[in-house]
Amino acid sequence: MEGYLEKLPINKKKATLLKAWKRRYFKVENGCLYYYDNIHHKDRPSAMFQLGGGQVTELGPRTLGIDDGRGHYLMLRCPSEQEYNGWHQALESQIVHDSRGRYVKPAIMANPHPDRNVVIIDLGSRSVRAGLLCDKPSMPQVFFPNIAAINKETDEVVYGMLAWKPEIREKSQLVYPVKSSKTVDKFNIDMSLMPGLLEHIFKMLDVDPVQFWVMVSTPQNLSTKMKQDLVNMLIEEFSVCGVKLENQALLSLYSYNMQSGVVVDIGDRLEIVPVTEGYIVEGGVARQSYGGTAVAESLNKTLTELKYSYFTDVEQLLVRHIMEKSCYVASDFKEELNQYNEDPASFQETVDLSAFDLPQGCHKYVRTDLGRFKSSEGLLNTEVWGLDSPSLPKLLHAAIQACPMDSRREMCRSICLSGGTTLLPGFVERLRSQISQMVTSSVTVQIHASPYRYHSAYIGACILANLPIFHDVCISQKEWRDNGAKSIQKWP
Repeated sequence: MEGYLEKLPINKKKATLLKAWKRRYFKVENGCLYYYDNIHHKDRPSAMFQLGGGQVTELGPRTLGIDDGRGHYLMLRCPSEQEYNGWHQALESQIVHDSRGRYVKPAIMANPHPDRNVVIIDLGSRSVRAGLLCDKPSMPQVFFPNIAAINKETDEVVYGMLAWKPEIREKSQLVYPVKSSKTVDKFNIDMSLMPGLLEHIFKMLDVDPVQFWVMVSTPQNLSTKMKQDLVNMLIEEFSVCGVKLENQALLSLYSYNMQSGVVVDIGDRLEIVPVTEGYIVEGGVARQSYGGTAVAESLNKTLTELKYSYFTDVEQLLVRHIMEKSCYVASDFKEELNQYNEDPASFQETVDLSAFDLPQGCHKYVRTDLGRFKSSEGLLNTEVWGLDSPSLPKLLHAAIQACPMDSRREMCRSICLSGGTTLLPGFVERLRSQISQMVTSSVTVQIHASPYRYHSAYIGACILANLPIFHDVCISQKEWRDNGAKSIQKWP
């Protein structure tokens, strides 16, 4: 629903001479209320008010009050009784008390966007997701490991799943085009491998890049030089129409239909990013070298004690599979450990590997026990792994405290998970319990765990590419050729 309404300034409940009613154009959709100072710029709302989880109150003649539950209050006055009833119903329909109803639900298959040719690429340190922009947020159409096999004799490069083939591996060096730097604070992209990786993506999608804009989801804190090189490569070597690079954490937040919150991303490593109104709170950003890889390494140690041997890169993939099938996070580690010591047999779990094409002599069934919960405990208590690094709960609490004081309660209610490691059973409940112990009892801690969080950055990229302002925030081919590297400055 959309139309003209009168409003008071946000958080004002009474009209005064200076704070009078103002007539503005409003639009309600997808759990949000937008208003516009200029009706001719409907692609650029003046403000956005999140409705999900809030409350709408009848205040009197044709007047409604909206509390978003995040510290913001808005009073609206309707021109007529008929419009009042319509707006009341429309706003109430957008109030979703179960926060899971706000999460973006991507389509498995959707129709290509009728008006926009956009290729979406999510560059992860271990995986690449890609697809064409559809008329609604969708799952990636291409998903493969971000690895390259470089032939030791010919320097020929093979990407993705083919790099794991035995006949290719034995003659090649395996490298990861995107990986974290030694300082942990930044990611490095091997630019010499990127042309082949991008060509591989375009080929799998069966598109001519000349006809497309490209939306790239990138790791946090890429250097300006790398951003410039990536944009230059896409425009000059592939002649794409334009490029937009965006931070993976911000995109993950969009997949929850939020503009403020704390993103906890645990993939190959751990990253915590607090965001308020679409802007990253740099003082609260935390990164650690541990994450999913550390869980798998810890599990592998316990498997070694059980006489299983997994050492090569390919064998590590089996360990990852065993982790995903058998590991969980204990609600109380000491209690779980005591129960294990009393009855180890009750903790045994057997993982079936017979579906894989394993060499002769390899175990087709692997039994785990203590490692099921001990290997993941390091995420919540790094001492278990023998590390002196701060644990996830301490880092998350510090990120919340780094936010403006008046937004901390909202941040505690807006902790959003991203990455495959957060799918471990028991993780959400344990994290909520530990953070709740670190804040006052009057503060509600809410962990948002979308069932699609394994692909959250890609889903968020779909949302951004569908916005009316998308082409405005891109660097077009003309803009790049006119202004060169200075064009990057348009992205904060």
